[in-house]
Amino acid sequence: MNPIALNGRFSGTRQPTGTQIASFQLFDAILRHASRRSDNQRFVVFADDRFPGVGEWSTLPDITFVQTPFQDWSRTRGHLWEQCLAAPLAKSHGCRLMHHPMNTSPAWQGRKHGIDHIVTLHDLNFLLHPEWYSRSFRMVYDICALPGLRKSRCVVTISEYVRGQAENVLRRSPNYLRMIHDGVKPMKVTSPREGNYLFAAGSLQPHKNLARLIEAFLQIKPSYPGLELIVAGRKQIPFTSSPGLSSLLQSPGVRFTGYLSDEDLANAYAGARAFCFPSLEEGFGLPVLEAMSLGCPVLTSNISCLPEIAGPSLQVDPYSVEAISGGLRQLLDLAQSEREKLITAGQTWCQRFSWEDSAMKYISLYRDLSR
Repeated sequence: MNPIALNGRFSGTRQPTGTQIASFQLFDAILRHASRRSDNQRFVVFADDRFPGVGEWSTLPDITFVQTPFQDWSRTRGHLWEQCLAAPLAKSHGCRLMHHPMNTSPAWQGRKHGIDHIVTLHDLNFLLHPEWYSRSFRMVYDICALPGLRKSRCVVTISEYVRGQAENVLRRSPNYLRMIHDGVKPMKVTSPREGNYLFAAGSLQPHKNLARLIEAFLQIKPSYPGLELIVAGRKQIPFTSSPGLSSLLQSPGVRFTGYLSDEDLANAYAGARAFCFPSLEEGFGLPVLEAMSLGCPVLTSNISCLPEIAGPSLQVDPYSVEAISGGLRQLLDLAQSEREKLITAGQTWCQRFSWEDSAMKYISLYRDLSR
């Protein structure tokens, strides 16, 4: 059986968020699951071992780890490696199938190198909402994402919502599209912040809708003495700025922490009175599941993938400041018994989303495509 090549370009990120975290968790689950199987499926992994957890992969059986210094490279050089070198390098290791976990893949996917490609598609925001992105980012994705998505052997979406978008946009046979949900990893709480605060986390991207959330918080703040809104995240270069967000982050009662480590993030979830995620567009919405898994009630949106993913959460119209503020009041005013019921339901719901289950489905897909 030929080895499967895994493109670990996500490991070039020093402060991972979103798709980088999901890509690591997926590959980690795949490799660890495969190491416990007896079918001797081999893998060739191209990744930077300075990314937390990646270095351990070289100790697993049936893995050829190819140290690739993504963290030393610019974003442009990483794209060039993926477009021009990834496939021939995979072929040189005897691979016939290569998995790209972050939307992009080689645009020229002919049979020249004898490699088929699988792409994990997290969202199509770059195409459907170009106003959220810089012009340079849109140009790069026109080259590095769309052609590969249209030519790859298989595209795996992370929700049924994204699968529906892909069917409409890519116009390929349904057999070419699969859906495999992401998972939620266990997070360790060491010292919860336990306080009188609401928590919001995510990069400072326009679709995260932080401006409306802060406006809603400021509406209700006088009714809840001492209540704070803690916002964690960082600006990402490819995205445009949300009008007025910088000044809103300076509002009384709003505390911006910047990027949080996994440990600090877990503590912040666990100690919050509610987690706030009124996003305008998501492919999966992992922070919602992370918060639920740690016993935090969630307010989120009633659009995009979130009704599919968010289960027993309070879902509101994210375009309405009044709807968001009303939802916040509803969660803050819950009786203790109702709050505990909501927490228990959320933790039970999260058990549906397992990285182990995702890994099993991907390995089965590899087998199907390798026949």
